[in-house]
Amino acid sequence: MMATIGLEDVRFHAPHGFFEEEHLMGNEFSIDVEVDTQVGEAATEDDLGGTVNYATIYYLLQAEMKKPTRLLEALAFRMGNRILNQFDSVTAVRLKLRKLSPPLGGRVGAAFVEVNLGAGGAAPAGQHTFEDPDEDEFGDDDDFRGGNFDLSGFNF
Repeated sequence: MMATIGLEDVRFHAPHGFFEEEHLMGNEFSIDVEVDTQVGEAATEDDLGGTVNYATIYYLLQAEMKKPTRLLEALAFRMGNRILNQFDSVTAVRLKLRKLSPPLGGRVGAAFVEVNLGAGGAAPAGQHTFEDPDEDEFGDDDDFRGGNFDLSGFNF
């Protein structure tokens, strides 16, 4: 039996954006995520092990939000791909990432990117696990752009 499992309006304050000021001050983000998965065992056995634990989805999102990124497209793809690769039973991931009140000089509720992975969407780019690697996406173990970016002031 197939089901859709998801989280709506997951909120983070994180250092993503094209401009340096956004990396220093951070922005508010909201995420909606849905996964298509097999849930037959969970439904018949009342067993969490037979389904996708949405708490794990939350922790995967949280881990990716800690990595400063310039483009919403890159961040949304990375989050969706990580979820798709974490669970064997997941066949598709739909993720909508919103930057709330983007700094555009006027009143805008949100800018967003939506990605669809698996089941006709983009192919996953390698296997990822829940644990973060020692190296970041820039090929070193320093923080963003080789500096010492301190994330302790952000609410993750």
